[in-house]
Amino acid sequence: MSGAHQRQPRRMQARGAGGARPVAEVACAARTPTHPAYRLHPGGPADGEAHVRVCRAEELRRQLDGVLRSIDVAILPPELDHAVAGARQWLGEITPTNPLDPAPAYVRALEHTVRITQEFLARHTVAATYVHLDTEHPPWGEHQHLEAASAPYCRHVAVRQHDVATDGWPLEQRPGFARLRGDIEEGRVQLLVVRCAADLSPPGTPPADQKQAVDAVTAWLLRHRARLLCADQIA
Repeated sequence: MSGAHQRQPRRMQARGAGGARPVAEVACAARTPTHPAYRLHPGGPADGEAHVRVCRAEELRRQLDGVLRSIDVAILPPELDHAVAGARQWLGEITPTNPLDPAPAYVRALEHTVRITQEFLARHTVAATYVHLDTEHPPWGEHQHLEAASAPYCRHVAVRQHDVATDGWPLEQRPGFARLRGDIEEGRVQLLVVRCAADLSPPGTPPADQKQAVDAVTAWLLRHRARLLCADQIA
């Protein structure tokens, strides 16, 4: 064959249709006491689609961890054990073959796992909304806002309570909140929805003290298998 027609052998790329890597992107490993957190490092991709997928996968795993911790608190029927076990497998065992370049299919599967786990928890959650008003005016608009914000997290809102101008009153002494306590302590409500941390503290309370109030309410709710949702923190 003349030199004009000689062709160098072409290096074949190990890729399938569409450029996708033909190796399995999801692997099951034995559970270990600790699981590495896959994060970007100086040698990893700095930008591009791989970076976006890494960040998305990390965020989804954080969301799934939060939902599973909420499920640990909630009282769920036995038939949901299989679904919850599958979600725990994603969090504890299943990782992409290349953590610095997860396949789009892995991210989609993780999104699906988070979504169905959130839906399972919401179907077995009844909520109550609570508002603290500085002045006397109808609270129903505020309750409607909280009901809309809580829709993805509960089956429905069953209880609505509010207090007005209780400056200096401890939370447990507010009449509206006192009525709400019974519903939570007797298990009729599993989610308390407020506008923000300030609703759980007297007006003018510094942010550091507001956090203490939130921590105290959260601990009390956990003792009664319930959770707190602040609408201003919902992305």
